[in-house]
Amino acid sequence: MDGKPSSTKLGVDPLIPGCDRVKHEAPERRVSGCKLFKTFCGVSELDASLYRVDWVRQLVSSMDDRVEAVYVTAWDAFDAFVKSIPKDDLDALVVPLRRTIESTGVPGVPVAGFSLPKGISPFVPIIIAGVTTGNNEQRENAAYAISDLIERTAEAAIKPFVVPFTGPLIRVATQAGTFPPAVKTALLSAMGTMLLRIPALVKPFFPQLQRTFVKSTSDPASAVVRTKAAQALGELMKHQPRVDPVVTELIAGAKSNDEAVAGSFVLALSYVIKSAGTNVGEKAREASLELVSDAFKELHDGYIFS
Repeated sequence: MDGKPSSTKLGVDPLIPGCDRVKHEAPERRVSGCKLFKTFCGVSELDASLYRVDWVRQLVSSMDDRVEAVYVTAWDAFDAFVKSIPKDDLDALVVPLRRTIESTGVPGVPVAGFSLPKGISPFVPIIIAGVTTGNNEQRENAAYAISDLIERTAEAAIKPFVVPFTGPLIRVATQAGTFPPAVKTALLSAMGTMLLRIPALVKPFFPQLQRTFVKSTSDPASAVVRTKAAQALGELMKHQPRVDPVVTELIAGAKSNDEAVAGSFVLALSYVIKSAGTNVGEKAREASLELVSDAFKELHDGYIFS
């Protein structure tokens, strides 16, 4: 024997206090396990990097425990755990964190531990590291993690973190020219979830969101990205009283781009008009009908003369 632990799986390693308790059937044991691990994070100088993913999975899932004392102490332990990790190591936890959030609770129902005061604050540095400095996989998962948290956190609890999340999402999305479509789609999905679930909280960002969605509607590399941007723009227009300038811009985009991208501008136009309803002015509506009429005329003439 070389003195190393026989297994690195959570719950069997004697070097990490609390391992054998956090999954115990008795709530008081789960509580004491979380408290022991919090103490360990604050005082230990041991290299426990091999166990980080296991602790992310266990502590985050424990925030959905049915017993209040458990999810409160699990939050305390996770907060101490994240603070004990060097900043440069945080992005390595993005993927397991997102997968754990996704499997914790169900969309539309607040998770008790996430909805505590400052409930998602320990998640923020990991997610922001992923969005801003991570590799493509980490950026993608960090963006989806934001969506998952919004779906599982009470509005009052998510409110303090809207600015820390939204700013980087927009900044990275506007610089996303070199990113693969999966990353761009994830960024747009996160912003779309914000508009769907917490529109009042992201209202200060409406101008930047609008520019981001219109720009992404012309993405030359991916129809999926263009469609996601069109859908998000339509969702945004539900909350905007002045939509005519957007309609005019989309019509111009449909006329000035190649067939594939032009089609995405027309799709975005349909979402915008459907969402805006009576907010669409008469001239903008007439211009939209003219665009569609011209498109059908060109198609009809093409069939006649082909």
